[in-house]
Formats: sequence, C-alpha cells, structure tokens
Amino acid sequence: MKNKKVFKKKKDNPRKSDLNYLIIKDRYGKAILRKYVYSHVILTFLMIAVQILIFIFFLLKLKPYIEIYLGASIVMSTAFMIYLSNIKGKNEFKIAWIVPLTIFPLFGVGAYIMYHINYGGLSVGKKLNKLKEETHSVLKTVAGNEPLNQKLSAYPDFIDLAHYLMHQGCYYPHLHNKLEYFSCGESFYPELFNSLKNAKKFIFIEFFIIDVDESWVFLLEVLEQKVLEGVEVRVMYDGLGSVMASSKRYQQYLQNKGIKTHIFLPLMPVFATQQNNRDHRKIVVIDGQVAYTGGLNISNQYFNYSKNKFKYWKDNAVKIQGAAIKNLTTMFLQTWNIQEKEPDDYSRYIDIPYEKYEEKGVVIPYGDDAYNNADIAEDVYLYILGKAKKYVHITTPYFIVDNQMMESLLFAHQRGIEVSLIITSVPDHYLTFCIGKTFLKTLVENGINVYLYQKGFIHSKCFISDDMIATVGSVNLDYRSLYHHFECGTVIYDCEVIKSIENDFQETLKDCVQMKVEDYKKLPLSIRFFGRVFRIFSPLM
Repeated sequence: MKNKKVFKKKKDNPRKSDLNYLIIKDRYGKAILRKYVYSHVILTFLMIAVQILIFIFFLLKLKPYIEIYLGASIVMSTAFMIYLSNIKGKNEFKIAWIVPLTIFPLFGVGAYIMYHINYGGLSVGKKLNKLKEETHSVLKTVAGNEPLNQKLSAYPDFIDLAHYLMHQGCYYPHLHNKLEYFSCGESFYPELFNSLKNAKKFIFIEFFIIDVDESWVFLLEVLEQKVLEGVEVRVMYDGLGSVMASSKRYQQYLQNKGIKTHIFLPLMPVFATQQNNRDHRKIVVIDGQVAYTGGLNISNQYFNYSKNKFKYWKDNAVKIQGAAIKNLTTMFLQTWNIQEKEPDDYSRYIDIPYEKYEEKGVVIPYGDDAYNNADIAEDVYLYILGKAKKYVHITTPYFIVDNQMMESLLFAHQRGIEVSLIITSVPDHYLTFCIGKTFLKTLVENGINVYLYQKGFIHSKCFISDDMIATVGSVNLDYRSLYHHFECGTVIYDCEVIKSIENDFQETLKDCVQMKVEDYKKLPLSIRFFGRVFRIFSPLM
C-alpha cells in the first residue's frame, strides 16, 4: 500500500483551529444537508404539490369548471408531446417525459424547462463556445498545418477517429508521448504527491470531488509550499461533487493561502437550472510537462485510506508526458475561464516546449460537455465497439445506456467479438443500481459476459480492444456522463501501456463472479421492482 507511506509522513491531525479540521470533524451531516437543500429535489416536490393543490382547488371550489381544467390539461399535454416529437434528440429522453406530462402536465412542462431546456445554462454555453474559439486558435497555431494523412502515416487505420476528434472538438492527435497506467488509487496518490512537490511553474487541478479529509489536507500542504516557492496554483472543483469545499468561507480559506480557486457552477438554493451539467472531469496538469487523468477523485476512499463506506475502492488513472498534455491544458483553461472576466494568456500554458519520447502510438486526450451539440464520449465508445475484431473489455461502475449503445454492444457480440464487462456488485446510488440491473439482464440474456466485482466498489471507466486501442477517463456508461456532464478521456492507440490496462482487466476478473440469467431472479424484490418501474425515467437520472 504505497499511499500509506505518504499518509504516515503526517501522523498528527490538523490543528483544531484549522478550517480543514473543523470540516473533517463534522463533514458528513452537513454534506447530506447541503446536498438536499441545494438541489432540485425541493423544487420538484414544490411543483408536484402546486399541481395537486390546483386540482383540489378546482375539485372543491370550482367544481363546475373541473372539465375545463381537465380539458386544458389534455390540450397542454398533447401540444407538448407534439413539440417533443418534432425536436432533435434521442427518443429515450422524449419517452421519459410522457408519464409526467400525462399525469402532471403543469409539473411536466415546468420540469422540462428546468431540467432540459436549462435557461440558466445558456450564458454558460455561450461563454464556453467563445472560449473554445479562443483556445482553439492557439492550438491550431501550435499544431501547424501538417495533414493528418501525413502526420499519422504509420497509423492509417486510426486516421478516421483522429479526424473526428480534431474537427469535432479540436482534440489533436499526438505522437511520442510517455504514458504510465495506475490500476488503483494507492499507487496513483504517491505519484501525484511527488509530481506536485516537483512543480516549478504552474499547477492546474480540476476534480469533480475534492473531499475535505486527510488525503486533501496532505496535498494542500504541498500546494501551500509551492505557492511560497512562486508556483502558480489553480484548483477547480464541482459545486455539487465537492459539497463541503464549496462554501464561500472555504474558498476564501484557500485563496488566503495564495491558491486560485473556482467552484464550477456554484449551487444556488432550489433554482439552479443547470444542476445536471456538472464538472465530472479529473485533470491535473503540472508545468505542462506532466498530466494525470482518469476516474480517481481526491478523497480518502479513492486511495483506500482510513475507514470508508466500501471495503475496497477500485479505480484507475493515466500519467501523460509529452505534447498530448496540450489537450488537457486547453480543456482546463476553457472551463476555468467560464468564471473569469479577462481572458488568460493561453499561449503561456499551451505553446511551450514538450519533450519527445521514443514511444510508439497515438494519444488523444478529449473532452465532452453539455453545450457542444455532440456526443463525443459516446461516439468514442461506439467507434471502439464498431472497429473491434477480437474483443472489447469494459469496466464501468454504472450501466444505464440508450438503445444505440445497447444495440452496438449486442451487434459486436453477434459479429463474434468477445464482449466482457466488469461492473460493481454493490450499490453506490441505489436507484441507479436497480435500473442498471435491468440493462445488465439484457446483456446476459444475449450472451455478453458480465462480471460482478466482489472485492468492493469498482469506479474505473475504460474500454480496451484487440490490444490496440483503449480509452481511460471519467466517462461512465450512463446518461449523465454521456449527455449532461463535462467529461474527459484519453484515447490510446498502439501504445505499450495498453498491455498494462488489459493486464489490469484480467487481474480484476479474479475478484469477480460472472452474472448468470437466473441471478436476476434471485435479486431482492425491491431491486427488481424499482428497476423496472423507474427504467422509463433513466434518461432523466
């Protein structure tokens, strides 16, 4: 357990007067309270209550007009369904709105405006598109005009995906990179710790979760020292994922230490319409020379330190050295500058010398977000499934997918491809777990190998195929990751590190049991009931 060595360096708790200590002491109760107070749960129940009260009011006070009320409700539902059938979008999303629109038309329309149309996020999307134009102009200047066919002449079978990612999101392909794979948090943490200690110029940190516990406190001490040495330190975390670090008081606490901070989309009580568009990325960039990305967040449980909810947390990450870091740096700067009034000097962080390594293969870090009118993350997964000739191996904590992804998995299997998936056997989010079981049942019934991780909770997200291509990142196989969140991943083609990723998959299988068709029938009735009843709402969850 390498991480134990890092943690043992600091045996004493933070001083009792320190804000970190106070949060660690009482973080759980407050975190639960803030998550529910600053959520759509309250507003959703308020809208349903208003709908019911209006109906009761008509029934008791305006009984002669109840038929008018019901007729108006039918007209509203019908009109909105016609609207849904004519707009662009996946049918699964449209079907999910049928029940609320039919039973509670006022609530249904209001919820659709809040969750789907997302007027509160329009300004974010507009600012982000402008930032992409600015940063992409820098990237294009740095990358030069070398045609893809020439740059990737040694990898002709990969040019199509490289072309898609470059033109869809300006995610350039890069050669001569050095990659290292981490199969668990306890091997990743000390490596990250030491890389931060060696920073000379700047540190960019972006995580969905930064939990105020010991693992963060020890990293924070390093960041404080780096600031004293003149290193620029920026830390960005999600307002919902990092609940206990998202108060103005804690943000000021970090800024007082010289650390620049942003809370991505800070939560506003009840009326924050962009709540679904969370920053689920995991990115660390150090001096533009070393970068990390993957599924790991900053929290004790990710590094299997101290007491946690799960017996063991299985996750992964990759370390990147070389020009591919430019893509991750650009993604960070785009998201960071959403809250900035004055633009960054992007060239200062992107147009810098990168070491060329004697390593074969192509590396493309890529991103996806709720405002690009594209499904980049899903398209990468679909590409790997479509191109596979021997096998596709997948790890994911959640499995709630649309028909296109399900059909692609089934078609790959029907083509004779070995399709195997490792997924958790224990719930993290109960309703998501219940619904996911119904999808897994379909896979197993059609001959796809589903393995249930027994050692604890598996959180890693990766696709590996034919010992030739892999992607590691933050993208779960669920609707939130594929369509709502800000996500990132790294496509790795014909690189030596793919062997390490596949070896990790094979080693992880030793801690799994294969799911059988009859296993679904043995599940508790409550899991099967909630899974089937709420499956129609899976695109909204």
